[in-house]
Amino acid sequence: MGDTTYTQSWHPAVTASHAARTAEVEGSFVLPHLQPSHNILDIGCGPGTITYGFAPYVPDGRVTGIDLNQEILDQAYSNLSKRALPLSNVEFKIGNVLEGLKFDDDSFDVVFCNQVLLHTPDPVKALREMKRVCKPGGFVACRESDFPFRWYPYLPGLQLYDRYMYEQVIGALPSVASKEHPQNPPHAPGHRAGILIHVWAREAGFEVQKMVKGAGVELKATEDERKRHAENLIGRFERGEHREKWKRLGASDEDIDTVIRDVKAWRDDVDGWYAILQGQVICGV
Repeated sequence: MGDTTYTQSWHPAVTASHAARTAEVEGSFVLPHLQPSHNILDIGCGPGTITYGFAPYVPDGRVTGIDLNQEILDQAYSNLSKRALPLSNVEFKIGNVLEGLKFDDDSFDVVFCNQVLLHTPDPVKALREMKRVCKPGGFVACRESDFPFRWYPYLPGLQLYDRYMYEQVIGALPSVASKEHPQNPPHAPGHRAGILIHVWAREAGFEVQKMVKGAGVELKATEDERKRHAENLIGRFERGEHREKWKRLGASDEDIDTVIRDVKAWRDDVDGWYAILQGQVICGV
């Protein structure tokens, strides 16, 4: 994943929603498989909350988070420093899975990524590199969102949100067609990523017999959940550069104001509901 393919930005208004992610939620399908001595690599760690969330589960091991630049790693170290109980088995490093990770073969027991492959122009290449640094007997675990998102009520501004979010995520990415399934739509990263990760993993060389495929749903339905999610989305436009980014994609100020208006209406609707399908896979090495 190169700097030109990640379009969300690392502004704190954007990464605030990422910082709400935890090992217990986003990594819940991994936790039962961890052993105290495991060394874990978290690809695309962002603000680091999942990374250091794994640390108490591997007290005799180590957790390493990598991401593309120092800006986001500074946020990760800042979040780590705010923990009530310090952790000594966590580190963050700059790394790019497509350019080749600066780790030897068979370096980690577990390689994990969450919401990374959908931003990656060549997810199969990324998975091959994850496989390379994973020890025999270890596993690679991935969790990815699947478009489209689901809203109730599906107001006009929310329809615009889905349209421009989709274009923002995949607009900078080339299609990666499947050679084995040319009759299927191109495997454009960001397009149905959640239902494609097991396919990409097989094409990267993982054995189907060693895969555990799964899925989960991320749901925002309570008053507090809607409030927090709406604040995060609106903050992206007011402070996080998304207004300018969307205008470059063709959105008007009126479009963006409609999005903000209807996000607020969804927030305040007692029946408001929002869900994302999350595809998951654990690949044994």
